[in-house]
Amino acid sequence: MTQRGGAFCKGRGGRWLLLLLVLALPAGAADTAVPVEVRGVTGPLLKNVEAYVDTVSSEDMANWRSTRPRLYASIQEAMRAMGYYGPDVDISQDGRRVTIVIKPGEPVRVKRLRLELAGDAAGDPAFAMLRDNLPLREGDILHHGQYEALKTAVRNLGVERGYFDADWETSSVSVDPVTRRAEVDLVYASGPRYRFGPVRFLKAGGEEASDLLRPGLLQRFQTFAEGDPYDAGALIKFNRALLDSRFFSEVRVQVERERAVDNAVPVDVVLAADKPNNVDIGIGYSTDVEERLTLKWQRPLINDRGHGIEVGTELSPVRSSLDAKYTVPLSHPLNDTLQYLYGVRREEVEEVVTWNTVLGLQRQVKRDNGWQRVYSLRALRDTTETPIDTIKQDLVLPGISFDRLRSRGGVDPSWGDRQFYHFEAASEQVLSDASLVSVRAGLRLLRTLAGRHQFLLRGDGGTIFTDNFDDVPQSMRFFAGGDQSLRGYAYKSISPRDENGIAVGARNLLTGSVEYDYEFVPRWRLAVFTDAGNAFDSASEPPKVGAGIGIRWVSPVGPIRLDIAWPVSEAEQNLRVHFSMGPNL
Repeated sequence: MTQRGGAFCKGRGGRWLLLLLVLALPAGAADTAVPVEVRGVTGPLLKNVEAYVDTVSSEDMANWRSTRPRLYASIQEAMRAMGYYGPDVDISQDGRRVTIVIKPGEPVRVKRLRLELAGDAAGDPAFAMLRDNLPLREGDILHHGQYEALKTAVRNLGVERGYFDADWETSSVSVDPVTRRAEVDLVYASGPRYRFGPVRFLKAGGEEASDLLRPGLLQRFQTFAEGDPYDAGALIKFNRALLDSRFFSEVRVQVERERAVDNAVPVDVVLAADKPNNVDIGIGYSTDVEERLTLKWQRPLINDRGHGIEVGTELSPVRSSLDAKYTVPLSHPLNDTLQYLYGVRREEVEEVVTWNTVLGLQRQVKRDNGWQRVYSLRALRDTTETPIDTIKQDLVLPGISFDRLRSRGGVDPSWGDRQFYHFEAASEQVLSDASLVSVRAGLRLLRTLAGRHQFLLRGDGGTIFTDNFDDVPQSMRFFAGGDQSLRGYAYKSISPRDENGIAVGARNLLTGSVEYDYEFVPRWRLAVFTDAGNAFDSASEPPKVGAGIGIRWVSPVGPIRLDIAWPVSEAEQNLRVHFSMGPNL
């Protein structure tokens, strides 16, 4: 008997076998993608055409008569979006590949661009600045993405500035493909600019937050007043100030537009203070101070008057300290505070033990430009114990300091700088055992090039003006050496020495450092550095020079650094190891 059509497919079993064979085929085997090659355009034009052209499948090739017009329409649309309204497009295929050849021709350019502001926005200086930086201007190619970006920029600025009723009265683009000229007409009807209404401070449940902080203090955080023109930037700054105070575990600043009355928008601030205590514990090691344990306890908000307290301690075989600070807000809970200080510190270097006890107060004032100014008054008792003698000295030190830190990049800055200047004075006529003026200054500069190459420059200097340097307490004098100074030298080992070879501290300090870090894999950097300087009495003393290598790992909480350094200026090349954590600045 003759078998027709492949007898193995006959019957119910044959149909199931055929179905299994079809299901076993690799996904897409029946409809594979065909390569598409685009010629004649490059850069953004090429990318836009590729984005508009859908994948061509083998089924599309089989239906080429309908596929070719679809591809042609997509290419024309892609070219028009970039301002090319008359391209010459040739599409061909050889069964295995689709080839698209495009001759873009001359683009359409914006002959006239009219952006008219109607309403209160016409007199708003922020919109005048926007006009000077539009993404699309007369003479430019009619890039429809830039046209939409222009409209978005106007709308976004309107929302940021409080034009909540704004709309486009006119929004049109007229194109003449023959002359390749376009006219853009935009009329932005902003309507009135809304104002800030009353501000309410609430807890999560909706009740007043006056038991967290007195209303008068809460209002001092505000960066605007009721009746001021609406500004989203002021709200962001307000929210940031509340968070930076660390008084609250949660801050939400909400604009209630639906409750606006006479174009005044109420603002609700929802606060929570569920975590009144902050505790930080650190363990480390360095050649300078050997094993080290640090503990800091903070309670930024201890009552409804905005008072806060901070206590920190450090324990190591070389250096131990206890510091306490009690903070009281003045004109601003964050930017203007009065701080009461107490601290005691013990340090042992080369068989010399120094006890330093401080009682004082300071006023800290922060400015919007980043500068911080501190007025201080310290009562200092310095006790120095040497193998030969014990000396006790008291000073009353009024002072002033200026400090500014700028950085970008979060816990691992890629750019930044820091400056600080510190002045203190004492007089034997005012409860002091010495008369002196102490001046200190420092600079840090961090820059990153091409994402991988990081450069850090550091400089520190200081001097003490006095008629009798022997009366200056040990803790006020200058020393160099250690992981924050010349890393190739022992901690505080660089200074003039007495007849017994004991480091006694210097009248002047001048040190500097140059470091280069290279990121060889993400989050890991190799470092090379050179440190130079001295703590000296006479300018004729030559500087000490050290060098070293290191490695940095950018952990989730900040960079961790391991350095190996050695003295270049000394005959004995003893290596010193430094392990530290925190940003370079």
